[in-house]
Amino acid sequence: MSLIIDCHGHYTTAPPQHDAWRDAQKAAFKSGEAAPPYPEITDDDIRETIEQNQLRLLKERGADMTIFSPRASTMAHHVGDEAVSLAWSRVSNDLIARVCDLYPETASSAAI
Repeated sequence: MSLIIDCHGHYTTAPPQHDAWRDAQKAAFKSGEAAPPYPEITDDDIRETIEQNQLRLLKERGADMTIFSPRASTMAHHVGDEAVSLAWSRVSNDLIARVCDLYPETASSAAI
């Protein structure tokens, strides 16, 4: 039996509160303020974004697992300073880790 691995998956459907936090983080940096606290994202929020999207497509395409990373187009490490980039990388990687914890049989992380 063979194992088919999608080696280049991105979390393109992250919960909207994740992207909203990034927008708030960038605005806070621009205005010289502290970023707001990262929002609560529940396991159900994550399941909702994964099961009808990436997980469904993975199964439809006949793959068994994906190596999963944040959506590259939103990382924008050039925005802000080192602290801004580090905070954004951490919350993005932590979100991916949560996906992998929820779906260990189909997702493995590729941290950035």
